[in-house]
Amino acid sequence: MRPFAGCIVCLLLLNISSVFAADGYQRVAGIDIIHYRIGLTLDPMDSVITGETGILVSFTGTGITEIPLDFGALTVDRVLEQDVEAAYKHEGERLTVTLKGTYKSGDRTQLTIFYHGQPKDGLFIQNNKFGNRAIFADNFSNRAHHWFPSIDHPYDKATVRFEVTAPEGYDVVANGRLIETTHLQDGLKRTIWQSTTEIPTYCMVVGATNFSIVHAGSWNGIPVSYYLYPEDRENGITDFSRALQMLELYSTMIGPYPYAKLALVQSSTRYGGMENASAIFFSERSIRGTKQNEGTIAHEIAHQWFGDSVTESDWHHVWLSEGFATYFGALYFERAYGRDRFIQSMQGSKQRYLRAFERNPGPIHDSRITDLSDVLTGYHYVKGGWVLHMLRGIMGDTAFFNGIRDYYRTYRDENALTADLQKVMEFHAERPLDWFFQQWIYETGHPVYQLTWTWDDPKKQVAVRIRQAQEGVTYRMPLMLSLQSAGNTTRETIQSTERDQTFTIGLDGKPTKIILDPDEWVLKEMMN
Repeated sequence: MRPFAGCIVCLLLLNISSVFAADGYQRVAGIDIIHYRIGLTLDPMDSVITGETGILVSFTGTGITEIPLDFGALTVDRVLEQDVEAAYKHEGERLTVTLKGTYKSGDRTQLTIFYHGQPKDGLFIQNNKFGNRAIFADNFSNRAHHWFPSIDHPYDKATVRFEVTAPEGYDVVANGRLIETTHLQDGLKRTIWQSTTEIPTYCMVVGATNFSIVHAGSWNGIPVSYYLYPEDRENGITDFSRALQMLELYSTMIGPYPYAKLALVQSSTRYGGMENASAIFFSERSIRGTKQNEGTIAHEIAHQWFGDSVTESDWHHVWLSEGFATYFGALYFERAYGRDRFIQSMQGSKQRYLRAFERNPGPIHDSRITDLSDVLTGYHYVKGGWVLHMLRGIMGDTAFFNGIRDYYRTYRDENALTADLQKVMEFHAERPLDWFFQQWIYETGHPVYQLTWTWDDPKKQVAVRIRQAQEGVTYRMPLMLSLQSAGNTTRETIQSTERDQTFTIGLDGKPTKIILDPDEWVLKEMMN
């Protein structure tokens, strides 16, 4: 697992139990969680779970005497270190295990935590919309620790194995590959799923209810299945019918799909969709048989590459997940329906951004946010998507998509920050892009352009004046001008770098109309 970029303190103070990350999370220095083995016994009738979570810990430093884990209000029954009883302290939402062994860098140990109770968040046992009992995890952003002990932050990814015991009539879905289904005594069944690919804890989920399981086919060896409430089976087949096409598109556009399967699951997530790695959960009420959730489905499938596989290592950089999924969701419409539909999607994103900006101006990377319940803003989604669109416009399709594929290949199954993306894209652009990332990621706002022009008939020249009327930063952007006259259109690229600039362009005749950015490559407003 790649160390947290920029956290030099982590490297210098490995004997200190924890350090604070930029997003305020208290990271554990000197350890890396390698694997979770999450055993759950589910009792759907009284909403109580019994858990046994094994955690394989690798030591990356020395002098580690205790391991603090995130864990909610469930009752801890006992803790083992290498099968020996271990001392622990459970206060608030922190479970601290005192180590008996002495470990050096490169060593490993196994913790096992036994617990029970009713989760107050993260795992919900309730009736679905048809009145049938169902159990679904819903972890984002930091709610996994309410039902299993963990480092509940995306910087520390791990593999995971779920061993779920539930009543015989319940089908269980989780991350990774189905390993085993065993029918037990007393009307119970044990289902084992395992992901051998490291994923963030917010993507580690289980779902259990009576499903209609539809095997929709496969692409390049990746099976695609739908897990639907039986009453909504036909609606779900209709709504999910483009999933194979999306899987093929993104695999070709970005790189190999990172997981063993793709399951689309009707569930009780609080979101329209949640991108859990290889097992995407969609709101039970979004399954209507109308295909109106096609954009959401594309968005969540795109997350399998960006967010799940390439994961932000700091919540302030969550645009690397949500902005990517938003833009690649729009790219699906471009490839499936044409550029007009793509531009329609981008304009919808632009209007959502402008409404968010009017309510509460702020940057994409907002270090003021410390409450993770506020981590998602419209800027991470729609402005983040526009950042990628503008970068594509600046670099051109060939360099941009080569850069995206390189970024995915470099950070696949690992963590990244904005600076990591910048370095990869600069390599493919063959020029610095610090100015671009600074003004669009770390600054607040967008350009507001005013265009006026005058014609000099003797010289056959038009003087185009571009003024930036916004407050704050002055934007540096290449801009396309479309100069239209009777029966003729001329295009010129200008470099807008100042508050007020005039560009002189020679033409055969006086233009009748001049349009700034006719192809909609720049997030902007125009004023008269």
